[in-house]
Amino acid sequence: MKKFIAVFLFAALFLTNNALAQFGEPEVRQVDAPKNLFDEGYKTGFGFNLALSDFGFGAGGQFRFGLRPYTEALITLKISGLKDPTEQTFTDFLGYRTTPDKYQRIISVPLYFGIKQRFMPEKIADNFRLFSSISAGPTFAFSYSYFDDVNENGFRENDARIYGFTERTNDIFTGWGDSETHWGMGGEFTIGIDFGDNFANLSTVQFGYTMNYFPNGIQVLQPCKADLNRIGEAPLNPCGVGGNYTEVFFQDQSGNIFSEQAPLEKANDPRKYFGSAQISFIFGWMW
Repeated sequence: MKKFIAVFLFAALFLTNNALAQFGEPEVRQVDAPKNLFDEGYKTGFGFNLALSDFGFGAGGQFRFGLRPYTEALITLKISGLKDPTEQTFTDFLGYRTTPDKYQRIISVPLYFGIKQRFMPEKIADNFRLFSSISAGPTFAFSYSYFDDVNENGFRENDARIYGFTERTNDIFTGWGDSETHWGMGGEFTIGIDFGDNFANLSTVQFGYTMNYFPNGIQVLQPCKADLNRIGEAPLNPCGVGGNYTEVFFQDQSGNIFSEQAPLEKANDPRKYFGSAQISFIFGWMW
């Protein structure tokens, strides 16, 4: 009996060792070193930049230059609109769009120089390259009239029943003759992702904040407004654009039409700072 038990234990131990040898834990694999564009030979790139913000749609281009394995220099040039954040656009049943108190449209052309840094390359796959960037540079802006200011008083007479006539709104291609140019500074901060295993293709989505500052300001909204409660009185605070009054028409009980002067007063100051959240898509190639 003792011999049987000894043989049984020996056989069990032998089979257990063989099983552990055959089905034991595999050897630990070494993590592959992360790849990067710089070491792979892709040190220059260009992409088309399409952006959406509170100001509308923007488009341009971006050059990238590799400085180190996970660091790139950026040059971004784009064109986009600028708006006052208090603007509200209304559309009537005919599809006609108008923005009350709008005075000028603005087109901006910023040129930004920046730096881009990839984060956590050892922990995030090479086809999902997380990065952040910061850029700054000069901004050129071009502003032109939103409406045809016939009497040049800085206020839009928009109701013929009150003012006797209506100053028409310009379309986006009209009013360039009354344009102004402006210079300022701008910048943007972004967090984004470069997608794809093929480093030759540039496919990026980024979220961030863009800003522009013009020291002299831009008159986006109407500088003047009419005070219909003070008809016939002197203006409280003339806005310094054209005349100080606008003509208002009335009809008495007999049907006779007569007019009075309504004083104009300051309505809106020039805006210096423009800032907005932004999402951008960049498509291009590296070489």
